[in-house]
Amino acid sequence: MNIALFSVVLAALPLAELLKGLSANGTPPVLQKFRWQLNFAYLMWKSIVPIRIVLAATLLFLLWRMSPPERESVAIGGTLLAALWGGIYWLFNHFWIGKHKFLPLTNPVFTYAADNKVDLAMQVIGVERDGEHKAYPVCMTFYHHQISDTIANHPILVTYCGMCRSGRVYDASLDGREVRWSLVGAITFNAIFRDQLTGSWWRQETGEAVKGPLAGRVLADLPMEQMTLANWLAKHPDSKVLQYDPKFQQRYNFFHSLLSYEASLPGWHMQDTPPLVIGLECDGQSRAYDWNELKKHQMVMDRLGNTDLLLLCSSDGTSAFVYDRTCDGETLEFELRDKVLVDTATRSTWSQFGLCTDGPRKGAKLVTVQSYQQFLRAWVSFHANTTFYNFDIVRNQ
Repeated sequence: MNIALFSVVLAALPLAELLKGLSANGTPPVLQKFRWQLNFAYLMWKSIVPIRIVLAATLLFLLWRMSPPERESVAIGGTLLAALWGGIYWLFNHFWIGKHKFLPLTNPVFTYAADNKVDLAMQVIGVERDGEHKAYPVCMTFYHHQISDTIANHPILVTYCGMCRSGRVYDASLDGREVRWSLVGAITFNAIFRDQLTGSWWRQETGEAVKGPLAGRVLADLPMEQMTLANWLAKHPDSKVLQYDPKFQQRYNFFHSLLSYEASLPGWHMQDTPPLVIGLECDGQSRAYDWNELKKHQMVMDRLGNTDLLLLCSSDGTSAFVYDRTCDGETLEFELRDKVLVDTATRSTWSQFGLCTDGPRKGAKLVTVQSYQQFLRAWVSFHANTTFYNFDIVRNQ
């Protein structure tokens, strides 16, 4: 009886360690779609230390009750299972875990355009606050998943989830205190971060604390734009640009290849060209615009909630720009004439950055509307009631 129970308890030790590790790192895609995965992962992460203690204490107690011959009979099997537990423990606590698999950026270096070494064709997440501008290369943010920084002396958290292909920027302070963050892993196809203040778990896509003492709290979503560095610097020539850390150069190159569909990873990245959308939220409503269709048509006018929208694709087909097309209380109508954007009322010309460059409205500027370029499946996962723009409307105009 002691031997049989000892074997069961000993086998439970590496099994518990494996379940804890796989619950948030390397979870099979078939399980990622279940909402209970988050509850199970948090339970295992919070309970693993007590589980280890209870199982180890039980094993010691059973060994104490065994006779010497019984102890000899379990020595080889016990040693092998203990070694298995040690290997799994090392794998999921020192290697295959978010904070070790995707090391944090500890020494960010920024330069102005004149000294920039980042390829101008690279996609960046651009942030503006109180007249200060910063650009974060997407391939860097993709690898690190989160970059803690400050802009205009305010702490921010720049995030990117490769499974969703979504960038988000959040206010990184909690109740007036600057917080540091670490990557837990991927749960239900989205990155999960842990704040080092309370140990709460936060979802990258929404900025919501989904588990822990702060569950239900939501980080303030800060405005950001995604475009090529060339476009960002054309719009904000005074911007600082985050430079590559030489220690991670090869990893940045690989993640750029992922973004360019020149490489793939198992599961989430197995498709050659997963559909991308430009996602918007206005007045409590959400809508998705097919990125490939927007590239074809270059311009779309729409209305979402109470907001009249203008969506543009850059002339090089790399960046999307979304604006409120209300100017001085008037809703403007636009058209493209020989690839030049003009408003139909005054024939004034406008740049892709929403600035009127010539004509009666010269100097006017459209207000940017927050938008996100990401995988369709991710947008739908977190915007269940989203609508989709019908591009047949544009074709029939």
